Amino acid sequence: MGQVDPGLESDPSTMNAQTNTPLAVKLYQGHALRIAQLDLLVTILVLSRFIQRHRGATLAMLGGDKSFRQQVVTLQQQIGTQLEFLECQNVTAGLAIGDNDWKQLTLGWLTIIKDWENDAIHHSFEFHSHLLELILRVARQLSESILYQPPLQDMPEALRNRVEKSFLEPLRNLNQTCVIELYELVEYLARIRGMGTHMAAVGHADNDFDARVAFWLQEFRYRKDRFDQNLQVLPSAYLPFLPALRALPNLNMKLNYFINLLGHEMTAQRSIKIPSHKLFLMGTEIIDGYLNVKDQANSVIREQLYQMTQVCLQRLGE
Repeated sequence: MGQVDPGLESDPSTMNAQTNTPLAVKLYQGHALRIAQLDLLVTILVLSRFIQRHRGATLAMLGGDKSFRQQVVTLQQQIGTQLEFLECQNVTAGLAIGDNDWKQLTLGWLTIIKDWENDAIHHSFEFHSHLLELILRVARQLSESILYQPPLQDMPEALRNRVEKSFLEPLRNLNQTCVIELYELVEYLARIRGMGTHMAAVGHADNDFDARVAFWLQEFRYRKDRFDQNLQVLPSAYLPFLPALRALPNLNMKLNYFINLLGHEMTAQRSIKIPSHKLFLMGTEIIDGYLNVKDQANSVIREQLYQMTQVCLQRLGE
């Protein structure tokens, strides 16, 4: 799959059809493909949110808190449905997720849920985390397909430059900060939530994960500082359409409490008194607050891609 028939490449009728295609039609085709791939990106990032929650709930179950069972069952159903929807979207998006990545994605999920109740803690954690790393790689590839493909070569040069400078470059900055880097930031926080929930269910810190937890906390703080700095240089025109950014200062107060609490409890050699459900909900509230920024950023990208296409149509019609 994905191979081009060599005969088509040199077929004069095919080449003439491509050459004779009106620019407006080419613009439509390019815009439709970008939007289909953006929809695919949005769905796979929603999928990652469910998988992160499933990791935390599963680790709590494996730690002995059986009250998480229904949440695990519900999340498994939601993830299965998301994968079916994602497969349909992938067809519409020109199979932007290739065969190999799709096989790894589905196999990774099947590995997670197969006989999951008998998994060792570290196996369950690694299965989930490996799948989430794959999703990040796919998300990066989709972002490049959406925002790094150049404007049409047969456009006037001035129009190509305007599209690049006024739309694509600012959107790449927005995507890098508020989608990709934010995903990486949240993944470290979700790892801390998952392992913290497990330790709270067990009632004490896990010596095997102490060093990992300390690293995750350090890496999260570093990435959080970088994220805050990069927010300062986002194009100001986008800020009114990212209201979730205004909620971050209040959310950061909860975040600092959460991180300090877990940093003390999870690396201390003593019993943990925090109820696992309370810890899980606290972490989820913070994570969802940050992911609201990502969702709004993707909405801005969609709207700006539409505006970019309209500008091109207007200029070409003059």
